[in-house]
Amino acid sequence: MHHPEGAVASARDATPPRATAEVAVDAARPFQLDDPLGWFDDAREHSPVLWHPQTASWYVTRFDDVWRLLLDARLGARSPEPFLRKLPGPQQDAVRPLVDFLSRWPMFLDAPRHDVVRRVLRPAFTPDEVTRVAEVVRKRGVFRAGSGADLLEAALRPACQDALSALLGVAPEDFPRLVTWSEKLMGFVGRSRIDATLIHHTHSALAQFTEFTGHALARGASPLARSVGAAVRDRVLQTADAVAIYAQLVTGALEPTVSALATALQALCLGPARRDHYAAEPEGFVHEAIRMATPFHFAARRAQRDMEIRGQRIPAGDRVVLVLAAANRDPRRFAAPLEFRRGRTGAHVAFGRGRHACMGALVTKHIMRTVLDAYLAETIEIRPVVIDWHITMGMKWPLSVTGGTTK
Repeated sequence: MHHPEGAVASARDATPPRATAEVAVDAARPFQLDDPLGWFDDAREHSPVLWHPQTASWYVTRFDDVWRLLLDARLGARSPEPFLRKLPGPQQDAVRPLVDFLSRWPMFLDAPRHDVVRRVLRPAFTPDEVTRVAEVVRKRGVFRAGSGADLLEAALRPACQDALSALLGVAPEDFPRLVTWSEKLMGFVGRSRIDATLIHHTHSALAQFTEFTGHALARGASPLARSVGAAVRDRVLQTADAVAIYAQLVTGALEPTVSALATALQALCLGPARRDHYAAEPEGFVHEAIRMATPFHFAARRAQRDMEIRGQRIPAGDRVVLVLAAANRDPRRFAAPLEFRRGRTGAHVAFGRGRHACMGALVTKHIMRTVLDAYLAETIEIRPVVIDWHITMGMKWPLSVTGGTTK
């Protein structure tokens, strides 16, 4: 699984090193790959605006700073071009079409192009369409596994795949192919060495994804497919833009929704008080689960011009990483941030904010409520849920979700 923005802020994206005297940080400190969230928490408390030369990036970790900077026009979407410049000449030529494709993903776009794409996508995220997608999940019947089964593969991931299939206008049985192609498309990002075989497989995945997306747009089986298809026919978007939209939705929506749903299910199974919380305040319960999960740990940006954050000078062109996970665990904003608490009403940043805020936030919330409702309705005896998490610098996702249900 790859973070759509490159998983780990990598030295491939390097800018020239600056003297350690310029910034008051422990410049030699490596990432703690065995505890990335702890690393982010420690940075937030001791170096809230941290220059990390090993990844040539600034890390901004306090909630108030992240909240404000998500709307700051001086920060633009991060281009994948620096990755291309790090490769040898022959590899640049071979990889350039792939980088061009990646640069079309909505997360890498700035105005005015980003505004055009968001307008095209709006029909996919209306209240009526969100309700339709959630109804697809409800009709499926989510919890059919017996006690001890891995609920991740038996219920949670299939439910999310069904929802995304309905959103994209594709058959559920075709969705696994989209996941495979998306993984291959992201697989070359972040590699220090790229061989001919990897490039060939990635080009092949892009060709297959492009052909499949063309068929999906022609069928127009969902508002998203119809809107994107019309935009391509009217030359508002190119075919490559449509494929990029589909690829980002597959990569950026499936596992984050699964992660938030697993977090919510685990909380629901901790006792009657949690279920009372959900029954009384379902929106608040889901809101808190999403904050606790924060599946994508950061939003990477590029300084468009010189700027200053907490007294640190950020030169134009530098990579600025807004650490959503650290912000959502900031005790200045959330009392006892590692506890799942009833009554939290303040906004969080798990879905970002502003022009790059996640358009699918409402879909995620409706899917979560649909699955949680199904769990309560279909489960006879509620048991604790155990989650085996895989946590990287860029994101976290469940490897297994066990317990919780007896039929």
